[in-house]
Amino acid sequence: MDRKEVEIDKRIALYGHRNDIETTEELIERFYPNISELPEPQARIELQSLIDTERIRVDILFKGNGVYSYNKIIKDFKKIMKNGVGSLSNRLYEFFHLNGTIAHYNIHGWITHYPTMEDIRTMIDKEIYPPHWQTDVIKIVEEMRRLVGLPEKIGTRW
Repeated sequence: MDRKEVEIDKRIALYGHRNDIETTEELIERFYPNISELPEPQARIELQSLIDTERIRVDILFKGNGVYSYNKIIKDFKKIMKNGVGSLSNRLYEFFHLNGTIAHYNIHGWITHYPTMEDIRTMIDKEIYPPHWQTDVIKIVEEMRRLVGLPEKIGTRW
């Protein structure tokens, strides 16, 4: 696994295989040549869009914090809504435990703590409050809230 800072914006780091990193950097430079001029909240939304439209296969970090795929996280969330919490993917588990839920030893402990969709609904309502600059997470959580029948707008931590 390689790491590289994007030449046009050192706030962005890419992690993955060398060829995928090079491809992703080229896409960022082509679609967002002025990304270094964007404030973090706007840049995160642009990168999230790039991840989803171009099927990016590397991890993108912005100032050390991961940028999440809206499409992949929401797809995984809809899966647990349909099939139950036992179908929780590692990706969705990582999203939840890195964005406000109680820490657990592993995914199985997390599922034990949040075993039903009602538990998930309550967790989304009471435990996930991303900071205002984490716009990619806010967009995802607002959609999750809509899907479980909560008001879409959320408060933020900072």
